[in-house]
Amino acid sequence: MSKRADYLMKRRAFLSLAVATPVVLWTGVHVGSMLRRPSLLALTNQLERLPLAQLHTLGDWGVSEIFQHCAQSVRYSRIGYPEQRSRLFQLTIGATALAAFSTAGKMQHPLNEPLPGAPALRASVPVDVAQAELISELEQFMRWQGRLAPHFAYGRLSKAQYYNAHWLHLQDHLQEIVLV
Repeated sequence: MSKRADYLMKRRAFLSLAVATPVVLWTGVHVGSMLRRPSLLALTNQLERLPLAQLHTLGDWGVSEIFQHCAQSVRYSRIGYPEQRSRLFQLTIGATALAAFSTAGKMQHPLNEPLPGAPALRASVPVDVAQAELISELEQFMRWQGRLAPHFAYGRLSKAQYYNAHWLHLQDHLQEIVLV
């Protein structure tokens, strides 16, 4: 075999590997993250048992605002988010972020960042009212049989993907709530 033919064969093998590796990695991360399906029902039960009068937050938002924000996110997965990131963002940065969060089993995002275009959170809403709203939204989502709206950052998601994204999102926010 000539040096040129050997070079072309090695080059072709390298290019095939360079193209296939990210696809295989993304597929493995994506499938692996969906195998681990956390329980929104258990989380709903946990929310119902919280001693509301003893809750305090470590961040910028109060407990009521955290519950309202999480309820908005769950509701918008059914009815549509007020604003969407670009499709390019959703297919690249958004999809990569969700895959990384899912693989890690943990989301990390700015905990005082409102959903784009969502109504302002109101500190005056009693905690028990915000808690009931969040629980109601979770229950509606779990029963939902219709088509889900695209996520503002992650794009079109299956119910299993949304289930996972909601669980990760709630866990990220709930870690900011402590008992006093």
